[in-house]
Amino acid sequence: MIKTLSSSKFLIPAMAILAMLATSAGFYISLKQSQQSTQANPGIEGLFWPNPKQIDDFSMVDQNGESFGLAQLSGKWSFIFFGYTQCPDVCPITMAVMADAYKQLALEHNNLQVIFTSVDPERDTTEKLSSYVSYFNESFIGLGGNTDMVDSLTRQIGIAYYLNNEDNADNYLVDHSASIFLFDPKARMVGKLSPPHQKDIIIKQFKSIQQFIDAQ
Repeated sequence: MIKTLSSSKFLIPAMAILAMLATSAGFYISLKQSQQSTQANPGIEGLFWPNPKQIDDFSMVDQNGESFGLAQLSGKWSFIFFGYTQCPDVCPITMAVMADAYKQLALEHNNLQVIFTSVDPERDTTEKLSSYVSYFNESFIGLGGNTDMVDSLTRQIGIAYYLNNEDNADNYLVDHSASIFLFDPKARMVGKLSPPHQKDIIIKQFKSIQQFIDAQ
């Protein structure tokens, strides 16, 4: 009897200590899981994480007639917008806002490029693209080419567009996305900036995404 009571004296504190350790371990594991979840889903608007899209090489032609592909995205933060030079509203408004945002961002970052990608290969020649993008900023890039070239990029990003030219008229409209897609210096699609576009919002979103990606 005495031995049984003596054993109980030590057993109860030991069980209490084990319970405390188990509770502490559970709290630690829960905390780490919470931290990992926060890192995987940082809650930054427009950010594709933890699964940024790595695209395969594509082949287009820039406004100077030079080949443009995946290699030209590497090493730079790239804003890519899809449209066409005869667009009456969305494209010129978006490009004007992007020009204002770029002007401010370029004061702090020297590895930015803005790329206007045509989804109207029949009408948007290199000459038209050159004139169009340079109107907004001399450093902006315009991409075009034939339909296969355009689709080599749009299909990977998931861009749908439709040419309303059933009547074979020259002044047809093109339905297309109004979002701006952001690629990091590793040529991964890491974000989407949704309309309506405003300079301050673009700058804020870019800085948040850029700081997060650079910290990884």
